This record gives sequence, C-alpha cells and structure tokens, in this order.
Amino acid sequence: MNVITLSQKKFESLEPLKLSRNTHNTEGQLYEFNYRGNNKVIKKLFHQKGIIFANKLLTLELLDTYSEYLPSAFKQPDFLISVEGKIMGFTTPRLYGSNLSDILHDSHISPKEHIYYLKKIGELLQQMKTIRKYSPLKDLYLNDLHESNFIIHPNNKELSVIDLDSCKIGSNIAFQSRFLTDKSLLNNVPYKYQINYDISIPGYVTADQNSDLYCYNMIILNYLYGANVDHLDLASFYQYLNYLKSIGINNELLDSFNRLVINADNKNPVNYLDSLTAEQVYRSKQTVYQKVKK
Repeated sequence: MNVITLSQKKFESLEPLKLSRNTHNTEGQLYEFNYRGNNKVIKKLFHQKGIIFANKLLTLELLDTYSEYLPSAFKQPDFLISVEGKIMGFTTPRLYGSNLSDILHDSHISPKEHIYYLKKIGELLQQMKTIRKYSPLKDLYLNDLHESNFIIHPNNKELSVIDLDSCKIGSNIAFQSRFLTDKSLLNNVPYKYQINYDISIPGYVTADQNSDLYCYNMIILNYLYGANVDHLDLASFYQYLNYLKSIGINNELLDSFNRLVINADNKNPVNYLDSLTAEQVYRSKQTVYQKVKK
C-alpha cells in the first residue's frame, strides 16, 4: 500500500467523524480527511505496536494483494497514514449513506425494507463462499460481522462493507468480534466453533463459515428481538425460539437459529427472510414477548 505522510500538527487538527449512537466502533478513532480532492476517513489504530498492530498491517497488505478477488461491496483501505515516521492508521473512501444499525433501529422504515437489507448480507456471504471455492483466496471471512459495519447507499440501496481491517483473510490471525466472545451463546458448543485459548491472540474465535453465519443469524435475531440475544442463557434462548414458533415464524428460519447452538453446520437463512411478515416482526420484539410470557 502507498503511504500518506502527515505532520503531527496536521494529524492533530483532523475533525473526528461523527457517528450515530447506534454505531458500534471499538478498534480505532475515525477522522474526516481530504486527500487531493477526495474525501476519505482516517482510522487511527489504538494499538501502535505488538502482535495486534503487526496483524493489522498484515491484514491491510493481504486485502491489497487479493483485491481483484474481493466483492465490489468491500470498501477497502487504500493508504497507510504515517506521522513523523510512525504508521498511525490508514484511510478508506468516505461513504455517504446510512449505517445499517441506524436503519434497523428506525421504526419509520418498514419491516419489508429492513428485510431487504438483511438479505443483502446473506447474499454477500453467498458470494464470499463462491470466492473461497473458485479463487486462490481460500480464507476470507468477515469475522467481526455486525450491523454497524455496513453502509447503505441512499440512491441505489446497495450495501457496502466497512471496517475490513478486522476480517479474516489469508494467513492473518483472529481479531476480536462483537458476537464472538466468551459471553456468547456459541460457548454452548465449544467444539463447533474454533475457540482460541491462546491469550496472546486477540480474537476469541478463529473465523470460518460457521462463525460468520453465527454472526449473520445473530443480526437477524437481534433485529427481531429488539435487543441482544447473543448473551441470553441457553434456556432463555430456547424459550424465545419456542415463542417465535408459536407466532408462525418459518420452520426453516427457526432451524437456522437453532443450529447456532447445536453440533451441526450453520445455515445461511437468506432465502427464508421473505417469509417474515410485518406482524411477526412486531410480535417478535422483546417488549411484546415479555408481556406474553407473564
């Protein structure tokens, strides 16, 4: 990757990128940046040395190396940022649109439109599966897959993936992931997910197809529930699935959710999302569910 060199004064004068309260970001500070007339975002990395920093640089290098095989939805890092000889972060193109997290929290947007965007993620995962099968890039997973890492373009309603520096690609090692933690439901099936017990490795789970599909299903479940399903205990999770069954949720979609916590490969539920009705989405919410339980 090419390097942009900034003075300390210029770097310190950068304006922070404003994020909505629904946007989840833990790995770096974001700044507005204009480079030769092109609007970009600088991500300043929290870790400036050690294994995490080295792994970030390797990930950026691998994204650049394999760029020709990556989906067009991937908005890749394009420049490293150096300040007084020290790599401080990198740039990505500045995207103008709505964060998917904000869209899914917006009650003025119809469930039909919400589901349209949720399907876009599943279609992207299918595309990545094809890339792994037919290209030299055999290890490609989003890893930190959650709704805040997608931008929806207002004109064509297309989806873009951001924060790719946390993906699993080639020979890099696991990064932290919002839904892949020691508090997650996935710990009920430890032999299914590749849990890392080496404390020197930053990620709790090594990403693979099952972990990406776990995260995708969790995005859908959290949308339906209106809160975090990932940290429910196993009994509460099954109680909620039984409730979803009672309100007529599609059996194939329920099977996809159930597979998250059993020793069977996870499924991509993209083809079953259109079965959800507006009434089912409303009745799936935690507020309604809790009232029915009483």
